[in-house]
Amino acid sequence: MTTFTLTYPKGFKSFTDIPIVNEHNETVCVLQKMERTSAGKVLNAVLLVAAQQTLPYRYETRTTLGAPLFQVQSTLLTKGVSHQIVMPDGSLIPIQRKTVQLLESSYSFTMDDLEFRFEKDFTSTAYLYCNDEKIASASSIETELVQIGIQFKLFQADDMRFVALLATLYQALFATTT
Repeated sequence: MTTFTLTYPKGFKSFTDIPIVNEHNETVCVLQKMERTSAGKVLNAVLLVAAQQTLPYRYETRTTLGAPLFQVQSTLLTKGVSHQIVMPDGSLIPIQRKTVQLLESSYSFTMDDLEFRFEKDFTSTAYLYCNDEKIASASSIETELVQIGIQFKLFQADDMRFVALLATLYQALFATTT
């Protein structure tokens, strides 16, 4: 098992780039919080009253050299929120949302002919599955009542792309309040 961490800066409401580091404190990729376009902000503000949910930012991961890895694009629709993964080449992968329990959701998508599922359990740990095999987890790092970061664990591989995918999905789908 390999562990990676992302630690929020003190004023994390205003962060733009946060490094994701491995167990040797080496940066493997960067999570970016990016503001929506002006048109996206206007649409979000108009739909905010009806949906009672904001989507002011989008999240993406990049290599340490700045090349894009993954981005989760969330669009607020009258029926709810639609999510897509934007791949480095610009292609889009739709994410299907399914309600698992009363308020809990499971997200699934197909990438490279592999079936992925991403869901959070009752302990607030999110798990990434590939073809129904648990391959990674993400959970908040908390001190008393303050969230200070996220810990990512890869169960079998040490692949920066899985860490980047996990970080992007977790931040966009389960940690949208930050």
